[in-house]
Amino acid sequence: MNSEKTYEMLWDCAFCGAKKLLGVTHRHCPNCGAPQDPDKRYFPPDNEKVAVEDHQYVGADLLCPACQNPNGRAAKHCGNCGSPLEGGKDASMQQEQVIPDGPAPQPAPAAPTKKGSNKLLIGCGVAAVASVLLAIVLFLVVNSLLKKDAGFEVAGHRWTHEVPVESFQLAKESSVCSKMPKGAERVTREKQDPVCKTRKIDQGDGTFKEKRECKDQEDKCSYYVGTWKVVRTEKESGTNVGDTLRWPSVRLGKTGTCEGCEREGEHDSTYTVRFKDTESGDEQTCDYGDAATWKSFAVGSKWTGAVGGLTGGIDCDSLTPSK
Repeated sequence: MNSEKTYEMLWDCAFCGAKKLLGVTHRHCPNCGAPQDPDKRYFPPDNEKVAVEDHQYVGADLLCPACQNPNGRAAKHCGNCGSPLEGGKDASMQQEQVIPDGPAPQPAPAAPTKKGSNKLLIGCGVAAVASVLLAIVLFLVVNSLLKKDAGFEVAGHRWTHEVPVESFQLAKESSVCSKMPKGAERVTREKQDPVCKTRKIDQGDGTFKEKRECKDQEDKCSYYVGTWKVVRTEKESGTNVGDTLRWPSVRLGKTGTCEGCEREGEHDSTYTVRFKDTESGDEQTCDYGDAATWKSFAVGSKWTGAVGGLTGGIDCDSLTPSK
């Protein structure tokens, strides 16, 4: 529902200091007789608004070309000096104000800063990030350039098969009702109050129009939706390529899509080869995505591969059998 009312603007006399004079009623200061200055008009606070009954709006005031006194739009001659108003400019108007319903948000107090300090902080932050990125790039480049070959012996193996168990659980969510997902359960609908705002519009003739505008909000729905969540993980593992690479035996509770029902998630396998550096004795590992490649590294077999010049980390893709 929208509504509209008209009120008088206020202005202060720059000559005698009289305050809160009315924009329509007081075309001249009742204290000293000085003409009203349209540039000094302002919106009154809500508790000081003066309504204009049956106001006929004919347009913004015209400024007299001779004395700059504001005159009603329908006037032909200046009420202050009598000069013709033809060619007079429109009186200035204040910027529209929009006031939403509810308490006005209070801005957080800003910490006092010296002039230019924000720019300095931003500049320092950008420089710090750039320095870190440059250091990382240089590290990677140097590590790659200083790569060297090293000898390795296969020390052993590890394998792990994992099966996550997922449970179908109902989670409470909310949204506007039109965005509610399919399959939602236990739905409750809540009527939302309209969103209202008040617009104060300077009409340029000593009055302002106050328009209250309200817009209906869509109902809000609360509901439960089913999601699959991992509740436990079953594992099988071993340390020998001769092991039977079995998957864990998974025992599920109820199955289906009921609340609390269970299912197996995506299976995951890890095949790790342990390598010992033949010079330093340090152990490193490489993970492989398939069992066949993993099994091809026999315990005790010799391999040559590159290691990082700075990190000493093994490049698993560079491994070749030693001659």
